Amino acid sequence: MLSSRPDLPIRTWPRWQHGQRACRACGLLLLLALGGCQSVPLLRRQTLHVMLSLSPGMEWLEADYRGGGSWEPLLRSFRRVHPEVRVQFSLVAEADLAEELQHSHRRGLGPDLLLVRAPVAMDLLQQGLVIPLPQTAELQASLATLESRALHAVETPHGLAGLPVFSEPSLACYDRQRIPEPPATTEALLALAAGGQPIGLAVDPVGLWWSVGALGARQALAPLLTGLKAPAQDQAADRQAILGWLYWLRQASQQSRVDLAAGPEELTQGLESGRLAWIPCFSIAIPRLERTMGQRLGVATLPAGPGGPPSPFNTLRVWAFGADSSGQQRRFAMDLARFTLDPGVQRSFALRNQILVPANRYAPIPVASSGRLATLAKAQQQALLLAPIREPSFTSARIRRILPRVEGVMDQVMEGVLTPVQGTEVLLKLEGEP
Repeated sequence: MLSSRPDLPIRTWPRWQHGQRACRACGLLLLLALGGCQSVPLLRRQTLHVMLSLSPGMEWLEADYRGGGSWEPLLRSFRRVHPEVRVQFSLVAEADLAEELQHSHRRGLGPDLLLVRAPVAMDLLQQGLVIPLPQTAELQASLATLESRALHAVETPHGLAGLPVFSEPSLACYDRQRIPEPPATTEALLALAAGGQPIGLAVDPVGLWWSVGALGARQALAPLLTGLKAPAQDQAADRQAILGWLYWLRQASQQSRVDLAAGPEELTQGLESGRLAWIPCFSIAIPRLERTMGQRLGVATLPAGPGGPPSPFNTLRVWAFGADSSGQQRRFAMDLARFTLDPGVQRSFALRNQILVPANRYAPIPVASSGRLATLAKAQQQALLLAPIREPSFTSARIRRILPRVEGVMDQVMEGVLTPVQGTEVLLKLEGEP
């Protein structure tokens, strides 16, 4: 915010489990932001408050700290244009974000810019805690550099909830000492388990969404996400597709060497400790696994199956604009957001972290420089081609309501409480529910 407002301290919040790491990362970001502004008189400086909303697993900020800072090209470019502006960052756990924003908004002291997941931006817009993407010529030019599907992910009846910056696809992580070649198909994955190698699967829809495409059930399950009933002529085919997917889940769960985990953290710990040899993982977990496993860590795309390529889940991070900014602050915020879409800055993020996929389609991932980047690029293409249909009724609120119920069905099928046939009927009944 402007210098008339007291500077906001860099801080973390009670439920953030990585407070020490987040604080160090924030310190780096603030240092970078201040580093080029020493020649500007203090009284002329203005403060732009940027809030980073972090979900568990974003330890790449600590790696960014040790590696010299992927934010530096962005902030260096921004300082050249606005040497009078000090960029001040704060970190807030995603679970605490809405409460913190409501508190600061009541005082008119909300942040100017927020980096959040796309569904979170849509929720905040609905609550009036952020504003729709401003309609300026400069931002419209930036939008032209983005994939239409990324824009569709933040589209609302009131405008775009945010400006896409980068995405984090899901992949397969494995122990190279135990698995020289990662399984390329679902059949090979189960054969690996049958041969004695322990593999892990997460019993949750997000962690297993990749298998939906591989088993050919992606189109059949899309109505669950949108809340729209499938056409009558498609229901028979949908029933068979969902049934085949649930049969595979049941078959996998019956393997003695398949470990069913509660979520990604349990899977990550299993691979680190050596209890597991293969897991589905999110790209943001790679730096942590690399620190603990070193050269043993292998990264690959998730297995394909009889239904086609996998459908990896893709986390899209976007800039959302705060509701309390003055006109000048908003212009600064728009400039900073646009700088993050610069092809050079986007390429720098991808090269330094090797876990992020640029949102700018004119900043392709430099696949020739790294096998891991090539894997990220392939996973991103799979996510774009096989992403669920995003109708107007596709909202994060809908997802929050429906995913626990889908997870309950999956869990009961995998544990044998429901048969795949019974599970299929339950899922089909959920399609048209509000």
